[in-house]
Amino acid sequence: MDRRTFIRAGLLTAGSATTATMCQATQQEEKASGKEKKAKMKYRTLGRTGLEVSEACFGTYGWQDSPVLEAAIKAGVNLVCTCTDYQSGAAERAIAPAVAKYRDRLFILSGLDCFRDPGEQEMLEKNDVSLENLGTDHLDIYVPHQANTIENVTNPAIPKAFEKMKKAGKAKYLGISTHSGDLENILNKAIDLGYFDVILCKYSFMDYKSQMKIFERAAEQDIGIIVFKIRAGARESEVQALQKKGLGLAQARVRWALSNPNLTSVCVHFSNFSAVDSYLEAVNKQLSYQDRRLLDEYRRAFSDKYCRNCGICAEHCPRGVDVANVMRYHMYFKYYGFEKEAMARYAALPHGTKPLACGDCPAPCEAVCPHGLATRHNLLEAARMLTA
Repeated sequence: MDRRTFIRAGLLTAGSATTATMCQATQQEEKASGKEKKAKMKYRTLGRTGLEVSEACFGTYGWQDSPVLEAAIKAGVNLVCTCTDYQSGAAERAIAPAVAKYRDRLFILSGLDCFRDPGEQEMLEKNDVSLENLGTDHLDIYVPHQANTIENVTNPAIPKAFEKMKKAGKAKYLGISTHSGDLENILNKAIDLGYFDVILCKYSFMDYKSQMKIFERAAEQDIGIIVFKIRAGARESEVQALQKKGLGLAQARVRWALSNPNLTSVCVHFSNFSAVDSYLEAVNKQLSYQDRRLLDEYRRAFSDKYCRNCGICAEHCPRGVDVANVMRYHMYFKYYGFEKEAMARYAALPHGTKPLACGDCPAPCEAVCPHGLATRHNLLEAARMLTA
């Protein structure tokens, strides 16, 4: 390197250092004065509804913390997803204070559990209960939840009840929600029916790859897509190395979901005030190589431990155990922290579908599990945890 080049390089290095120092000083001044730039929520159009909804929406299963919801709304979250059967209506009632203050900037999605095929009158009556709980005169999106079977999604009472709600000004758009083991068939049927404006479903980096094509089909028909259960079991606390990366993992999951251009919003659990800033940061960055590595690390750790609720094992169970729901409530209790709701849901299962006789069973469920889960062990643990 000659003298002139050496001097030029030195000047550039000095200039870069000076610039970096000035930037750091400016950032520190902005932070001290409270003028530091904050991330802003991003929005996408929810299919044919035309609603511009936040990329991160507020899930309320197992939740009753009104101040956190208000903080999320102030940060730009404008879609709240709930159900009249969440915590026996307590979730809807916890939303009501925020609705009273911010109804004009909120889109509210609610409905009822439909896995028992409710009739038209029950839907109409429970929708009125929802409106009373929420303190509003209408839902923006009416959604029957837990469509576990084709019979659930094709229940003729759903479109009939919705048309009456719509005519009465009590609901604007119709959706359907599922996290069934028969998810692909249910989603395809919902699309084929043509009258659902919105689909809500589980979606994670460890689940059904065929959903990509299904989402494309939905987008072609201008159906809005909201996803949930992106945490793939939320078991990172079991591995110390992953537990230390909890914040990064939570954001990576959101960014992974939003990297699919055919979905509109990710339903997440705002467990505290810090989660508001965390999810704002998540939606403002693209999925990175580091994010993918983190998700791969989680996948390797839990591929043979995370139950996908595919339902294959239940077909081979000689005792008639409702494996998918028992495993789901076990996950809610042990990993989501929704102990009371999980126990209540488990208690509501028919007695004969609980894992009460798994101890002396040869466990054909484990032999057919495509992921190698210790299903019997998990079912027996669930029975111990979830029994009051």
